[in-house]
Amino acid sequence: MNRTVSGATILHDLESLARFSVPTSKGGVTRLPWTYEDEQVVLLLTDTLTAVGLQVSRDTANNLWAVWDVDADRSIVIGSHRDSVPNGGRFDGALGVIGAMRVIQQLKADHYRPRHNIELVAWNDEEGARFGTTLFGSRIYSGATPVAQFSDKIDRQGTSLAEAALQAGYSVEKMEATNHLSRMAAYLELHIEQGPILERNHCHIGVVSGINVQFRERFTMRGIRVHAAYSGADRADPIFATAEVWHNLMTTIHQANHGYPYPRIAATVGQVDVHSHLINAVPPDIIWTLDLRSDDASLAQEVLDMVHGDVERIAQRAGFNAEITRVDDHAVLAGTTDSSQPIAFDPVLQSIVSDAARDGGYSFQHMASWAGHDAMALAPRVPTAMIFVPSYKGLSHTPEEWTDPMDLERGVDVLLRSVIKADALP
Repeated sequence: MNRTVSGATILHDLESLARFSVPTSKGGVTRLPWTYEDEQVVLLLTDTLTAVGLQVSRDTANNLWAVWDVDADRSIVIGSHRDSVPNGGRFDGALGVIGAMRVIQQLKADHYRPRHNIELVAWNDEEGARFGTTLFGSRIYSGATPVAQFSDKIDRQGTSLAEAALQAGYSVEKMEATNHLSRMAAYLELHIEQGPILERNHCHIGVVSGINVQFRERFTMRGIRVHAAYSGADRADPIFATAEVWHNLMTTIHQANHGYPYPRIAATVGQVDVHSHLINAVPPDIIWTLDLRSDDASLAQEVLDMVHGDVERIAQRAGFNAEITRVDDHAVLAGTTDSSQPIAFDPVLQSIVSDAARDGGYSFQHMASWAGHDAMALAPRVPTAMIFVPSYKGLSHTPEEWTDPMDLERGVDVLLRSVIKADALP
């Protein structure tokens, strides 16, 4: 059986998908959900997958499905997401979709006879870049989150999720969990690492153990707008107060990671809104977000508690109000109630991926994912595993995102071998 899909072929496929993007000045990919660009990708995939002989459809959340139906009771599902962040890269998500397509094509060309149905999924709106609806398609499909929690979301142009979906021919009121999880024997997702570990270790394949703890919160610090000439010690300056919080946070992060070969915890301030455009006035407020990730839930909670304490202490000292809002966390995204532990993947499927890499002659290592993925919405309900391939310099969510074609080839080969091994399970 010929199990090799060339890296050049995979890269060509990825370039074909990348063409469906809002034009960007930096050559990146901008493909947001419920847009013309997204619909064009769906149509291209539909034509290609139909030509392979698959049954193609979309569910109520606009996830794309393609089924190799062998009249089995259960299915092995492979795929990833098809959307991007604004001015993102060509590999994030798209590799998992293209890899799944090429695996099915190769298995059919080799006259493989599966015991399970083999299904491809291209999830809708994993990034949440337009409406803040991270993992939207997989969370709706799996029942991890009721659609009502998304219905009031609005993008930067003032368009609601309900309006955008309706323009694309979908009704939020009719979106619901498909109740098809019982048919899924396994879910396998191929993805770029989006971090530097595999490249630094000169390792071909990452066998993903699960998703690290993630906390996302929004902080609003409301001071008093005064003239820049106001020099009193009681000046309620939310900017300097926030800078003090950030300084303390980064000191804590550096101390927590000191002496370890790889970081234990990472903090990101991803959004900052200052409601002032005057050079000669103290801004009245600042709103900022904190994304905190760690492989140690207790450490993450300890750092988060420290930030909360700092914000409250500094705000009280400066004489202004502070508000803290939980945006989401790894448990919310996965639809579970336990935020004290990372999201774990299935140990049997992890062993299958390890064996697949070993059979291919590829180096591999077990590792946790620092990024969230659709797999985390499936993992509490369906046996789930992920396969990572190296990211150049760890770069992702940028036009500079890159994975060497040989690594693409290895990743798709491991996915193919993993599907065959998973197909042998009951």
